[in-house]
Amino acid sequence: MSNATLQQRLVSVRLFYDFLVEEGLRQDNPVGRGRYTPGARGGGRQRGLVRRLVKLPWIPSDEQWRAVWQ
Repeated sequence: MSNATLQQRLVSVRLFYDFLVEEGLRQDNPVGRGRYTPGARGGGRQRGLVRRLVKLPWIPSDEQWRAVWQ
C-alpha cells in the first residue's frame, strides 16, 4: 500500500479509539500520534506509527527536455 493510504487508514483507527476513550470504554489510545516532549534528546520529537513521506517533484533529465522541445 502507498504511504498516503496507510496514513488515511491510520487516522480512521485513531479516531475510533479517541471515541472509545471519550466514552469511557477504554483508558488509553494505542494508536498514538507523534508527540513533542520538550527537553528530550534528538529534537524532542517522537515519531508516529507510520512515517510520512514527501514525494519530491519529477525533474526531467537533459535527454527528456530535448524530447519535449523537439
